[in-house]
Amino acid sequence: MKRVFLSFLFVVLACDVVFSQEKPERNSVDINEIEVWTKNVQLSTKGDTATVELYLQSYLKNPREFKLNTFSTGLVNGSEKPLWYHSMQMGKVRVHIDDRQNYLHYLLTRNEPVVLTIKTGGWKKQWGKPKQLKLAIEDFEEQGKILEYTIDL
Repeated sequence: MKRVFLSFLFVVLACDVVFSQEKPERNSVDINEIEVWTKNVQLSTKGDTATVELYLQSYLKNPREFKLNTFSTGLVNGSEKPLWYHSMQMGKVRVHIDDRQNYLHYLLTRNEPVVLTIKTGGWKKQWGKPKQLKLAIEDFEEQGKILEYTIDL
């Protein structure tokens, strides 16, 4: 009887250890050898500014130049049209719409996630929180080729 009880206790403890090691799976997308997942999506209190924060992580090439086309990247509104950004920031690199800068350049290090923050003004409260983001990045294998992706937030 004692042996059965100890066996049962061992099985229960083993199952507890196995289940406690499971981590919730993040909803990520792989684009051009970069893993992208959502950190935060929010609206300002007035509802006129939408902010999206994404994690970007290079998982194959080290280091890797990341080149984001700023004028083709934007939050998708209720009418499926991407809106231009007010400001973008990736790490310490910040770009404002007034700068009229076509690209945001950043050097990604392997397995080190970096936060990309995109703020968009002119957002309407009736649209609610943004549900999609259109990203336009340069292909790392073919210089000058722009790849466009729509990411569900």
